[in-house]
Parts: sequence; structure tokens; C-alpha cells
Amino acid sequence: MKENSILENVLYEFEKLAQIPRPSGHEKKVSDYIAERLKKLGLNVVQDQYNNIIADKKAAEGYENVPRILLQGHMDMVCVADPNIEYNPLQDAIKIKNDGKYLTAEGTSLGADDGIGIASIIYLLTQNFIHGPLRIIFTVDEEDGMTGARGLDKKYLQDIKYVINCDSEDYDVVTVGSAGSVRLNFNKEAEYEAPKNNSACQIIIKKLLGGHSGTEINQNRGNAIKTLAFFLQRLQDKAVDFALADIKGGVADNAIAPEAQAVIVADDADMAKIQTILDEVKAEFVEMHGHVEKNAEFILTTADMPQQVLAAGSANALIALLNILHSGVFAMSPKAARLPELSANIGRVRLENKKIKVSILARSATNASLENLKNSYRVFAKVAGFAIEFAPTSPAWNGKPDTDLVQLAAEVFKQQNNKEMKVEFIHGGLECNYFADKNPELIIISIGPNNIDIHTPQEKLQLDTIVPQVLLMQEIMTRLAKGGK
Repeated sequence: MKENSILENVLYEFEKLAQIPRPSGHEKKVSDYIAERLKKLGLNVVQDQYNNIIADKKAAEGYENVPRILLQGHMDMVCVADPNIEYNPLQDAIKIKNDGKYLTAEGTSLGADDGIGIASIIYLLTQNFIHGPLRIIFTVDEEDGMTGARGLDKKYLQDIKYVINCDSEDYDVVTVGSAGSVRLNFNKEAEYEAPKNNSACQIIIKKLLGGHSGTEINQNRGNAIKTLAFFLQRLQDKAVDFALADIKGGVADNAIAPEAQAVIVADDADMAKIQTILDEVKAEFVEMHGHVEKNAEFILTTADMPQQVLAAGSANALIALLNILHSGVFAMSPKAARLPELSANIGRVRLENKKIKVSILARSATNASLENLKNSYRVFAKVAGFAIEFAPTSPAWNGKPDTDLVQLAAEVFKQQNNKEMKVEFIHGGLECNYFADKNPELIIISIGPNNIDIHTPQEKLQLDTIVPQVLLMQEIMTRLAKGGK
């Protein structure tokens, strides 16, 4: 069957990508591979200073003068693994499993965000069908700052009319707008001292769901960093004499933290009390999140005695900051049900090079709300004694739900799938935001197959939504070409 052939060939392209380690900031190897792949397909290819790929494919004969379409995706992925899996994201390939319904990975994230978008586009470039002139842009660092999209020379967007971004996760949804965002770091020099108590223990909070801080922030999933901070604050409230020796948690700024751990030094006589408090915090966690968090583990175990611990001032400042900071939704959108308007995610905390670092990604549907939140963070930093650093702000993409491209996508989808396509704004951030900012005349949509639990080791790609996505893209391009003659 034709559909089986399409799926087989798209998965072939995806599996080739999965063999190449490509965490954010380390895309040179995959960029080189894709560049050579596209050159062999006859495209004119440019790799810019960021390792973004910009490639042009000639129109089908007779359709050279119709509006140019941009097909776009990103090359990097969020690399996370189960705690018991040995995985080096800079060296190890993704081990794919196919059960006939879903594509998953063995103990790690799959990288279908956005590997399947890249693979689908490459597959379409191998096919002969009616289309106008095409531009392909594959970017770097989408998952950790969008430096590729932000740094892309706007000259590559000036001769484009339509953009099809292939970085969405619901095959029956066409996305027409996404939130703006800003990444920020709280930093503080760590001061140390010798431990005064006689017993060290490690607290581990793990097996939370985690997930994408844009698409799943409204699902009441627990954040392991916030939960650990609450536990440490509870120890202080209960007058447990302890010192904080180490703390780390989270995997990425835009991923809800699925695990966090700390090493503390306390009096051996207080260990039973510490266990009791941990049990209390777990019970409260279950009360708040138990309807979605079914597998969370709260573990207290012995640890080697550290040679040094954080001085009380450093530890107290960190614990206070983590408890002051909100992680989750601030406000819901008045435009759509269950759509957040403003949120923030505490993505990572760590002690690194004698510095305390806390990383946050905040999102907003409006640029004004984001600026107000940034002002609040400046105050929090001042109160807690931290320095604060902001990355460049990603502008919001406030697209229109009734453009000719949106209407065409919905029409084709209904004809191909016998169901309505939903038109939505999302709270996640897309590179479309930067493209729209560089050229406000662009008509943009974002689509993609069903990809579930992205940014987690549970990520799974629904196989029977891949071919409909590919056929939708192909038919959109053909109809735009025919309508543009």
C-alpha cells in the first residue's frame, strides 16, 4: 500500500537522525549530515554561522512563479533518560522501539520533537509532486534558547509568503499563535564551611511525570525542584538542625522537573524526624498531585559525609528563593479553555563551579505580562541576594485564525480524514514567533503528528498519524501552487 511505503520511508529518515547525538548546542554533526542529504537531493544548501540549514528546491515545471513556501523544523532535541539508564547525550544514539502503534525509545526521550518534522520534510523532498518554489530551514537550539531562529538572517524570510512549521504535536490541530517567553538564571556565589553535625543523608524525589513546560504546565504535574524546596523549608520550620551540602534537579529549562535530590548533614538523632517530615511532604504531594502523579518516589538514604557544606547564609537564600518562586500557571487565557495566559517553570537547580544556579523559563501570550513578570523576578533576586540574568525575550506570535493558509489546511484535513481540524493558539513557544517578528507579512501555520510526553523518557510518537501529516503537507503545497498560477 502507498501509505505503508510513505511510513516506511519517513521512519527511515527518522532512524538516520536518531543515530546522531543532537542535544541543544551540539548540532554540528547532524547539521552536516542533513546538509549532505539535501545536496544529494539536488537542493542548493547553505549552513550559516549557527549551523542552521537553509536550502532551496526548485518548483515543479510550470509553477516557478507561484509564491514560495517555507518548510521548517529544528534539529536539536531534549535529551533525558530514566535514572537507571546509562546515557551520554553527546555520544549515544537513540535506541528506537516500534510496537506497531507507537515509536518510543529505550529509557530515553525519543527526539521526535522535532526529528519527525525533519524526517517528514526530507521525505517530501524525495517525491515528485506539484509544488511551487520551496525553502527549507532547519534550525539549531530550539529547545534551549532558540538562538538559531533568533540569529537567522531575515533575508531568508523576505521572499516567502507561506510558512509551514512542522513542530507541533497534535495531528488534528493547526496552530496559529504561540506564547512569547524568556529564560532567566538566578546566580549566587556559594559560600562553604565545614560540617558541624555527624550524619549525612540524601533525599531523592523521582519518577514524576515531568513534561513540556508549555503544553503540560496546565496539567497539575508536580515539579520535583519545588517539592524538594518545600521539604527543605519544612525541615527549617520544624527546627531540624541541618546543613545543605549539595542540590541538583531538573533536566532543561523548558521541561517540568521530574527528579531532584539533595544531600544534607544533620545530627544522627534527627534522622527519624527527617524521615517523618519527608513522609508528610509526600502525603501532601499526593493530595495535591496524586490524581496525575501515580509513580512518584520520595527516598531518604544514607550518604557519604561531605568535606564541606553550604554556609547557612547561602543555603537559606537558596531555600527561600525556591520557595518564593512560583512554578506553574499564573493566569489562564480569556480566549480559549484550558489555555494558560502566563506561566513559569523552574527547570533546573544546581551547584556548579562554586555557584548556585536556578534556571526558569517564563511564558506569556502578551509581551506586557512578560515584562511585568521580569520586574517581579528582579525584586525576588534582590530580596534573596541573587544576581539575575535574562536571555533575549522571544516575542509572542499572535497569528490570525482565518488566513487562506489556515482555511486551506482545515479544508484539506477534513477531506483527507473526514473530521474537523481544530484551530488553536498554544502556550508553548515556537520558532514561528521569531519568523513573524522578522517578517510580519508571513502567513504561518504549525502542524505535526501526535507526539505524547515530549521531553521525557516516556515520549511516544503515534505511528498512524504520520502519514496523514505528510499527505496534508503535500496537498497544501500542491493546492497553493495551482491556486498561485
